[in-house]
Amino acid sequence: MRFFKRFHWFEIALIIIVMSVHLYAALSEPHNFSSRWFTRDDAFYYFKVAQNISEGYGSTFDRINPTNGYHPLWMLVCVPIFALARFDLILPLRILLLVMAVLSVSTSILLFRLLKKPVGLPAAMLAASFWAFSLEVHSIVTQQGMETGIVAFSIVLFLFVLQKMESKTTLANRDLLYLGGTAIFVLFSRLDNIYLILLAGIWVIFRRSTIRYLLPMDLVLTFFVIVAAFIQRASLKVYLMAFDNSAIMVAAVTFLIQTVVFYFTGLYTRPSNLTPLRIFIICMVGVTISTALSTALLFGLSTLGINNLPRSIPAFYWSGMLITTLITRFGLHYFSPWSVPLTKGLKPFQGFLSGKNHVLAALEPIRKWISDASVFYGPIAVSLGVYLGLNQLLFGTSMPVSGQIKRWWGSMPNDVYGGAAKSVLDVFGIDPNFSQAWGLALKIIFGWADHLSDQSWTFDGWYWLIIAILIIGFLGLFLLNRKKNLRRVFKLSLIPLFLSAELHVFFYGAMAYAAKHEWYWVMQMLTITILASIGIAMLTDRFPRKKPFTLAFNVFAGLISLYLAYGFSVELINRMPYQNSIAGQPFMDTMPILEGYTEPGALIGMTGGGNAGYFIKDRTIVNMDGLINSYAYFQALKENKGGKYLQGIGLDYIFANRYIITSSMPYRYQFSPEELIAVDEAPLYGQKELMRYLPTK
Repeated sequence: MRFFKRFHWFEIALIIIVMSVHLYAALSEPHNFSSRWFTRDDAFYYFKVAQNISEGYGSTFDRINPTNGYHPLWMLVCVPIFALARFDLILPLRILLLVMAVLSVSTSILLFRLLKKPVGLPAAMLAASFWAFSLEVHSIVTQQGMETGIVAFSIVLFLFVLQKMESKTTLANRDLLYLGGTAIFVLFSRLDNIYLILLAGIWVIFRRSTIRYLLPMDLVLTFFVIVAAFIQRASLKVYLMAFDNSAIMVAAVTFLIQTVVFYFTGLYTRPSNLTPLRIFIICMVGVTISTALSTALLFGLSTLGINNLPRSIPAFYWSGMLITTLITRFGLHYFSPWSVPLTKGLKPFQGFLSGKNHVLAALEPIRKWISDASVFYGPIAVSLGVYLGLNQLLFGTSMPVSGQIKRWWGSMPNDVYGGAAKSVLDVFGIDPNFSQAWGLALKIIFGWADHLSDQSWTFDGWYWLIIAILIIGFLGLFLLNRKKNLRRVFKLSLIPLFLSAELHVFFYGAMAYAAKHEWYWVMQMLTITILASIGIAMLTDRFPRKKPFTLAFNVFAGLISLYLAYGFSVELINRMPYQNSIAGQPFMDTMPILEGYTEPGALIGMTGGGNAGYFIKDRTIVNMDGLINSYAYFQALKENKGGKYLQGIGLDYIFANRYIITSSMPYRYQFSPEELIAVDEAPLYGQKELMRYLPTK
């Protein structure tokens, strides 16, 4: 009984509903798992590699090529589960479905606990119910069998720990180590979560100081301004093909210099303590000095061939950063509810222009900040260093080969995998036609705009008008009670979460990167959910704090939760029947072709092949796109020697679209049409055909 007392009744209801529905699904007919549940090829990359690791073949998809094309923590979870695949291919899938359900309900409960005090019970219930029962969230985060479930859980757990730390007056080293340990969990659940860890570290190390929120904002704005400067100078297409690496390097160097300059010119003083004239002066001085120093250094590096810096970039940076710095400082000056009156005995540091005593005051906290940073970031850096070192030792490359290949694809014009960002707005993740990252919210707005658009006004006009109205409405509600809402923002660590989520999107757009998928954007989905809960709380704040209203809100939240749970349960039960019309047939439609027209022991190349590699019998699937292949194969692809590499391992067949393999990037020049001989009588599967691979010498 003591154990159950630890749970709120709402949490117990979540556990019962989520686990019951998933247990029903886990015991359903075997063919459901390949045709109705685990439908993403990429999930089977994990499954097959995990099976091979458990059977002693090492980290390999095909038992020939070593690979590190996955996120490590989820692979560790999968290995013991898929050790059972040697007995039954479906049994591990049943168990994994339940593991994903546990992660889903655990994330929902943590989200409820994270939100309950800052936003109130009704908003917390709605957010947790949405995360547990939304079919869109479920299809991306839980159903696919990817790392997304553990990513969501690790991020919410990290936010929960941050909330605990926020309530403490001071943080001891053990608190920072505990937080850093949780951050390591976040990092290895998905490596691109490093943006959240970096900004959360700033948030923690500079707590009780305005630097904690001004510095992350400046970081994001610096990268935005400099990348925008490169794009306007070179055009998006040329930028992605020739300037993306230089732009990121220039932004990183500029930000480091800018941070020091801004600190010692007083730009990290609380703006509400400064006069408008002083804000304007120190913004001018800080940005100008930062521009001069960074330009001198970067032009020096450019002469050495280390980076490429067009001459117009410094001027663009100066004007863009001056405008954004003025906006952020004046915005905080006029809207901050917590101005601190200055006294003769207590004056905050206001820059070199304020005199000698203030400079000494600026140097005083630096030692403490360095100490805290080493305690928080130290274990993270060591863990990351060990991971990178092991990768280099075992696989010949420190980073996952899958990410390197997608960067390579992104640098190609018109590659078969969709290429890099399609527009300037897509670079920032807000293009209504191409961007996926904020789709959990923007899809709804897209639908509204599409419905309202007619001959009198365009879709774009309605789309941006609706977004503007929502933003203005949210900010209006926020400002009605700034102190309360800012406390919510701080308790939820919303500033580092939102900025790191946008930075995460931005880096995928600002660097040539192809084949981004919906499961990349878990952090953005959580950010939208938390923002929505704050919006609901701000609306309920407008009503009197009396029992009838409180009861009504709780009942309303409960009814909405039940409605979501009902729709969710019906859909999953219908999706996973116990009587299946395809029972007794192969688990994949391609199996009769791959097994019926090839001999046992054959090596078959496929451009994806994850699910085929898992289910095929007595044959081996070799991944040809390289995402779950070796670094050596990736190097061969870049040299247009992919075919020769596959010849070297004894590839017998290729099952693919002939046009893609012979005429489209990145496969063009890897194979000659005469090397691919159609297998007699083998039927086509869509546009794919089975071809004998007979390389010419």
